[in-house]
Order: sequence, then C-alpha cells, then structure tokens
Amino acid sequence: MRVRVRFSKTGSSRFLGHLDIMRYFQKAFRRAELPLAFSVGYHPHTLLSFAQPLSLSYTSCGEYFDMELKEPVDAGEIYKRLNSVMCEDISVNRVTILPDYKPNAKKITGMALITGAAYTVSLAEMSGVKEALQNFYAQKSYVIEKKTKTGTRDCDLRAGVHALALYQDGKITEIGNNGMFSYTGQDMLSAMYGANLIADDAVIVFLDAGSEQNIPAELFLQGVFTFAGLDVPKHTVHRMDLFGDLNEKKVPLWMIES
Repeated sequence: MRVRVRFSKTGSSRFLGHLDIMRYFQKAFRRAELPLAFSVGYHPHTLLSFAQPLSLSYTSCGEYFDMELKEPVDAGEIYKRLNSVMCEDISVNRVTILPDYKPNAKKITGMALITGAAYTVSLAEMSGVKEALQNFYAQKSYVIEKKTKTGTRDCDLRAGVHALALYQDGKITEIGNNGMFSYTGQDMLSAMYGANLIADDAVIVFLDAGSEQNIPAELFLQGVFTFAGLDVPKHTVHRMDLFGDLNEKKVPLWMIES
C-alpha cells in the first residue's frame, strides 16, 4: 500500500535539517504503530521517500513524503495516528492513498514528480518592492548566472517565475500570473499558516522547481533585487506547496495519483 503524506514544519522546527526530519518521522512511525514496509536484502530499510528538502530556517505548510505499508490502513486512521505522536511544530495536514505499482513498472516518487514550488517571502523593507516586481514581470527574459555543483551556467530567471503577488493587510493582490499553477487565493492564504512573517505583508511567488529547472527562493530574491538595483533586505521564507504536472497544469503533489 502506497501513501503520500503532506505535512507542516513551522516554529522552532525550522531549525531542524533534512536528515533530522527523516529520523524524526522514522521514530514517529514506530510510535504511531504503522505497519511500514521494508526493502529486502542484507540491510533492509523503510520504503520512504521525501520530496525536495527544505532549506534550514524555512517554514512550510507543503512538505511531502511517500511511504509504503505492508498492509492496508485507512487514510483517516494514518492521519489520526501520526498527529497523535507529532511534536508541537510539526503536523500532518493531508494523507493520500496512492495506487499500487503495477508489476515491473518504474517506481515514481513524489521527488521525481516535482516541477514547481510556491513561496511566501517576508521582507523587512517593502519600499520599492511592488514596482520592482511589476517591472521584472514585464520582462520577456532576464538571464542571470546560477551556481551549480559543477560550476556556473546561465539561467533565464524570468522564464522560471510563473506568478507573483503581494500579501498586504490580509489580502492578496496579483501582480502577474501565466495560469500555469492551479492554486487559488484561498489556497494561498491557507498555505501561509505558520509563516514566520516579519511584518503583515509579503511577496508570494510561484517558481520552477525539480530536477529539470530549479529556481530556489534565494536565487529569485537575489535576481529580482539585482535587476531593480536594490539590496536584498532581511527576510524569511515559507514554502507553501510543491507541485507536479497534471493535465497541462501544475497542481499540488497530493492531487497526483502516481
């Protein structure tokens, strides 16, 4: 039985690294008495796969992992058992039952499905930000240099930004949207839960993510502020969700049954 779990990482848990989170959940599974499936061989391990790791100090409402159970358990029961053993700043917010793999079929995890991500970026100084975002989004292309493990390469930052909005006074004002992401204003407000906002305003951005084209939130910030001739102010980042492709749209991973 395959399961995809979406969880939140807020508060002090933002200082836990990816390996710490993996170990935390492995212990939580035992406390929740879930019948985890294990690999075969001399060194069996849990059949568990986390989606794109979250940068240290970031909060999130849209983190994912896929796991396999050796016997069926109702989605509501998994949700109940896991949340009963969670610490204060980590909680499960959705459980999706996935179809089992077909014989000899390639195993596709949530990590392999990722093509997009949405972030809330809270800035200590908002002066000139709206104009900078509007001018940036109006560009057809804006190429920057991106550092990789093997060196540097050119990256069209503008092509990797699909939507921009401002959050102010509890409301969302759209700056630009190419319609690629299936995510409503109410979805955004809900996914901002637990964000470590410096003030009651922020930038919301939808970016390319995944193995083919990955635009981290920090790269977006550096690129936009360089374009505007401004210094990047003190900021916090909250990941709202991770997305994959379905019917020519980018939708949250929990909606993709593969």
